Amino acid sequence: MTGIQNSSQNEKAASGKKYRNEVSRKILHMLAFLIVVFIYFTDRTAACLVIGIALILLFACNSLLLYSKLKFLNDIKVKYFSFILRDNEKYGYISSNWFLLGCFLSVLLFPKYVAMLGITILIFGDAFAALIGMRFGKHKFKNGKSVEGTLAFIGVSYLFLAGFAVVLKLDAPFILAAIASIPVTAVSEIYSKQIRVDDNLLIPIVFGVLMVAMLFIFETFGVF
Repeated sequence: MTGIQNSSQNEKAASGKKYRNEVSRKILHMLAFLIVVFIYFTDRTAACLVIGIALILLFACNSLLLYSKLKFLNDIKVKYFSFILRDNEKYGYISSNWFLLGCFLSVLLFPKYVAMLGITILIFGDAFAALIGMRFGKHKFKNGKSVEGTLAFIGVSYLFLAGFAVVLKLDAPFILAAIASIPVTAVSEIYSKQIRVDDNLLIPIVFGVLMVAMLFIFETFGVF
């Protein structure tokens, strides 16, 4: 009986540690909102240039750690930062590469406010989906993600949409397009692993494509 209790306690401790590590990871993830602020205060060319350079530098540094004589530095990375690294990131490319690529493509391909909102949804919607899903997710999909996490994604995204609408004075077509695009984006995030596209890349691109398509339809057919 004691062995079963100890096993249960160990599982709870491991689960608690995993959740705390995820909280630390997501807090760092949320600091990336500074990128959205930067995009707001600059133009597309400057934003693409800065984000593109950051992406190239990060990818180059990541590659050096993995495939050169500097591999010992990667061991140091794993030793001291394993609490915020997923298993596939310890001896592989970290998700920040995909995040910056998602930001770069969003700014390059979509209107400024669409890119800003898409990246914000990636930062906060995805973060709260993971945290709420891990702590409160009871209704699981086959891939392990939860209904509760997906609802958190949608709810948090709508809160930021409301904030953007007030601060940026968004018009009705933009708001309506975003309201419709957010749930579809949330569903696409559920199946990111199945389609083998990192959600840091998938979320802003899916959102941006949906927004541009819907705004085009609204304008073409004179909905507003």
